[in-house]
Amino acid sequence: MIPKIDINTIYNRLSEFKASGKKIIGVFSHTLIPDELIYAAGAIPIKLNLGGDDRLAAIGTEYLTQATCPFARGCIGYFDQSNPIYTLFDAFIGGNFCNGDLCASEMICKFFKIPWLRVTFPTTSRQFSLKFLRQEYLKLTEGLEALTGTQILSENLFSAFEKYNTLREALLQVNLQMKDHNTTLMGEDLHNLMHLFFLLGPDEALQILKTIKIEVGDSSGTRVPILLSGSGIALGDELIHIIEELNARVTINDTWTGLYFYNEKLVYSPQDDPFDALVNHYLLKNESARMVPNVRRVPRVLKLVKDYNIKGVINHILKFCDPYVADRTRFKTALQAVDIPVLELERDYATSLEQLKTRIGAFLEMLA
Repeated sequence: MIPKIDINTIYNRLSEFKASGKKIIGVFSHTLIPDELIYAAGAIPIKLNLGGDDRLAAIGTEYLTQATCPFARGCIGYFDQSNPIYTLFDAFIGGNFCNGDLCASEMICKFFKIPWLRVTFPTTSRQFSLKFLRQEYLKLTEGLEALTGTQILSENLFSAFEKYNTLREALLQVNLQMKDHNTTLMGEDLHNLMHLFFLLGPDEALQILKTIKIEVGDSSGTRVPILLSGSGIALGDELIHIIEELNARVTINDTWTGLYFYNEKLVYSPQDDPFDALVNHYLLKNESARMVPNVRRVPRVLKLVKDYNIKGVINHILKFCDPYVADRTRFKTALQAVDIPVLELERDYATSLEQLKTRIGAFLEMLA
């Protein structure tokens, strides 16, 4: 069992980094910002990963319309209430990944006076899109170098690639052990590991992974293996805990808070341009429903269902998370066409936990 994250402990560790001269850079938590670039600049990339609190999402409506996803509004709420971790940021990276990202980034910059390193993302993976994103990464590099005073050399980037690939492999190996339904490892454990990485960076995450001993037992043998897809699960959101309280196990978290990061390594050669490697990895392998056309999500999920002996899929959609709202019918239809049960769970952070338990419980009973 991985212990729950203590925010005060995280804050103290990040404060030590900052006192040593490292820059702390907040990153809006989506999947097109290359953490390797930030790491190569000698800074610590910290995901905006806190959420699940309806009160803070409601505070966010003072800055953003209610038709913005609760995660984005919640991000604003954490800044408004001076969450200790978010007060440490020397700069912030955001862009147009989605409506929530763009609107929240603008408000963070305007009202909380944090320097904004803005990145514009394409929504397709065609050749001209690769060239465009490469230029955006080069522009981001200039901003990071100016902020940190560190030149991002090719050798620094290749070293960062190796570090992050090592972490990807370690996390994948942990997840692979969940194929054995007798392991005591739970989806909530992997969820906590991912959020520790989001908050502390790869070095600390690898140290933690070295200390973990995964036991084999029969405590999980009767649990229903579930794949969770769609909108990410923030730190503070109890959804995975609720699912696993009902004698299931989130064997695969197929969202930006799970498998997206570690499912595939960044492929590179020391003879190649490192920026080409970054663009090819982050754009061509992007798993989000935002990409047009979206050709990766359904085949990936079908393969994962088979590989991990998944019994049912929960498609988690935060209200106003437009890419997943738009993709819901296509996704559900494609899975049901091959007899994979799907529970569509659209919600915000104000949704009653008892209501969630009732719907999830009924779905799991059907699977059993």
